[in-house]
Amino acid sequence: MAEQNGKHQKKLKSAHKKKKHNIIADIIPDENDTIEALDEKLEKDTEVTKEANMVYADDPEFHGHSKIVIRAREYALALLGVIIGSLGTISVMIPNDLTCGGVSGVSRIIQFYTNWNYSLIYYGLAMIIAVIVWLTLGMKELRKIIFMSFAYPIVMFLIELSGLVIIKSDDLLLVSLMVGIFFGVSNGITFQAGFSSGGSDSIAKIIKYRLLPHMSLNYLNFAVNVAVIIVSAFVFGVHIAMYAVVITYVSTKVGDAVMYGIGGRIVELNVVTHDPEPLKQFVIYDLGRATTSMQIVGGYSGETMEQVKIICTPRESFIIKRFLATHDPKAFVSVTSVASVWGLGKGFSDIRKIDG
Repeated sequence: MAEQNGKHQKKLKSAHKKKKHNIIADIIPDENDTIEALDEKLEKDTEVTKEANMVYADDPEFHGHSKIVIRAREYALALLGVIIGSLGTISVMIPNDLTCGGVSGVSRIIQFYTNWNYSLIYYGLAMIIAVIVWLTLGMKELRKIIFMSFAYPIVMFLIELSGLVIIKSDDLLLVSLMVGIFFGVSNGITFQAGFSSGGSDSIAKIIKYRLLPHMSLNYLNFAVNVAVIIVSAFVFGVHIAMYAVVITYVSTKVGDAVMYGIGGRIVELNVVTHDPEPLKQFVIYDLGRATTSMQIVGGYSGETMEQVKIICTPRESFIIKRFLATHDPKAFVSVTSVASVWGLGKGFSDIRKIDG
């Protein structure tokens, strides 16, 4: 009897093991089936990617979408930037008696002496700049700023009517940082949408193309803002002017982060193009940067093209992107964040010094 019970127990254990094995086999498919499924998925993903790349190649500006939808998105994004910038100006900067550079700073100076409505002053200056841009640079440049020239004063006027104040504090450093963040986010968003503010950057363009063609656009824009801040020091006091410097610095850094993400201060662009000369001229004479180029052969097309290498700041890279989108939309660009650059140039490290 004991021997029969032992044999029965062994049969039960054996049956249990077989049943367990079958359950595991049901859960984990055969290795060949798994590989076949992965191959099918990879083939499907490759086809989808190929179709998407063909759409981008055939329609580099709109990527197969409706032109109306794309334009509506751009204007909606620009309007969002206008709202954020207007809130920073009307609901944060002005209630705390601060100022900044550019057209906003000039408007604050005029308001200080006249006590006129800030939005109306800004509107008047924006219209004057728009007319000057039209007369000196033509309709093409005017189209880039006309929306912002109307949108900013209208939105600011509406916020003034609402009486909205986000913060009023004696801690002006905190307020300056807040204003800089508002302005940076606003500038980054509107620049991503492909619009120009119609402020100091437009004035810098007028000075460059009509008076100082040999000067870099970035330096002229910087000079315009510095000039406004210096005048503000005489009007509002040195301490307010220093807060304006903080606002300008923070807005620049935040704007770069919004446009390009948080990363290094320097990026490397490798642009593959059939028409490199307009890009070289733009980078050298408009941005004041150098370029390096070499001929390459496309592996798929077998065509001879040119690869242009540019090392610049994230903000400048986005300017180059907007240029290519208009003048060479079929260009191929790879962007790499660079840890450090030793040499001459804005943002570069002196090769004789150790990076800290």
